[in-house]
Amino acid sequence: MKKLLFIIMGTLLITAACSNNNEKPAEKKDAAVENNATETSEVAKFPEYSIVKENIPSATYKESLESDTDDERVILFENENGKSFKSFYLKTRNILQIRDLEEDRLTYNKIFNPEK
Repeated sequence: MKKLLFIIMGTLLITAACSNNNEKPAEKKDAAVENNATETSEVAKFPEYSIVKENIPSATYKESLESDTDDERVILFENENGKSFKSFYLKTRNILQIRDLEEDRLTYNKIFNPEK
């Protein structure tokens, strides 16, 4: 019983130590925007980009590629007012989803067949 309690307490201590991050989220966001400034042209080359731009309100958005794996591609769209959208292209299932992050709702969810 004492060993189990010791293992649980050790796990909690390690988890708490790993999650302690002194960097502010705003600083991370600014750094990501600066690092992804050159990626805007890359984002526009993706086949789902035109559909995403049609389905988000017209405004000037900073676009950044969050992830691009074999299974999915995630693009974040943010403007200076904090209004943001995320597009999720699930490559293996050919599904394109657009989520309004401010209102926390799915605005677009359809099958997408890119031209090859």
